Amino acid sequence: MTTTVTTAGARTADVAVVGAGVIGLATAERLAARGHSVIVIDDRGVAGGVTGASGGLVRALDPSFADSDSDSDSDSVSVSSGSGSSGADSSGSGSSAARDWAAEGLGRYLRRGGHGRWPAVREHGSLTLFAADAAGRAAAGAERVQAAGFPVEVLDAREIAAAFPGLAPPEGMVGVHEPRAGWLPARAVAEAMLRDADTVTVLRARALEIVTARSRVTGVRTTDGFVAAGAVLLAAGVGSTALARTAGVELPLRTRSVSFCVFAPRVPVPGVLPAVLDTTTGGWLRRWDDGSAVLAGVPSRECDVPPLITQGVPDTEVKRVREVARYRCPALGDADVVGGVTAFDALAPEGGGAVTVWPDPRGLVTAVGWNGGGFKKAPAVGRYAAERIGEVIA
Repeated sequence: MTTTVTTAGARTADVAVVGAGVIGLATAERLAARGHSVIVIDDRGVAGGVTGASGGLVRALDPSFADSDSDSDSDSVSVSSGSGSSGADSSGSGSSAARDWAAEGLGRYLRRGGHGRWPAVREHGSLTLFAADAAGRAAAGAERVQAAGFPVEVLDAREIAAAFPGLAPPEGMVGVHEPRAGWLPARAVAEAMLRDADTVTVLRARALEIVTARSRVTGVRTTDGFVAAGAVLLAAGVGSTALARTAGVELPLRTRSVSFCVFAPRVPVPGVLPAVLDTTTGGWLRRWDDGSAVLAGVPSRECDVPPLITQGVPDTEVKRVREVARYRCPALGDADVVGGVTAFDALAPEGGGAVTVWPDPRGLVTAVGWNGGGFKKAPAVGRYAAERIGEVIA
């Protein structure tokens, strides 16, 4: 049974994972499956950060590998080996290991994890929209999805409107439709991952320092005592920056404001409404739960905001989200706003998310900078990170 620790005392584990979001928990689950002892450290508890506010969109298509530059729900991922304390070695970066992570993640989500106990994917389908001049990228992306073993079709604007009468794409726009994709309740998935990792200990404390000796990680100092560990994974989003600096490593992450609104259309959106990602605006939407309400989000250009998550969305943000979303889903133009959240993404200035094994100090691994697109890839990122950490421990 998973143990939650709140009292002081000596603790030792093979691996200390800082961050109880979906990336940290996916890695902890895979480490536990490999027989490693793990302590997860997070003063906010399970999914208490941005994971708990995630829209939970899942699909096999990763537009970042279709050269989309407007996709806030996706991210370009580098798989790196650190080079000293100044940053990642670009010669170790590349997409070969990461280009299929979204597809791998969808497959694991559809199987409901290794024990069949995760929440089921809401298979409303996924529709990724591309501009007319990006039709070639859409077709190439669909080919990759098909090669990964998932059903997929490329639809033109008229076909999209016929299949999904609640949407109104402009002439020339194309969409990649994945009928087996959709969305998941992110917090419930994180909790299920932890249940599967039944030997993992969760420490409700704030990590203060990565402790090292002779260029090797020895553990983490927290507000509730020292956690001794042979390896440390930092998966705490922008909170990883200050912690990495205590070990001489720079992670130049930035925050970006994001607002998600729950709209209640006055006339329900007709027919099926898939989880939609518009690569031309970065906007996305999906059904809210299984009712008639719609959850929609649009990335902001406002960066370096406080890393806070608050219930509710300012009127100016509601207007901004509505103005973008209504052009793809007209029913949102006059819909009532019945909920929402103001949160943030963790941006990596040079590209996107990275799993990095640092040679100095040895034993430090980071998995950060997912630009809001980490959820769909989390099972694959966790698997990959656990393998790299296993090599470090060995």
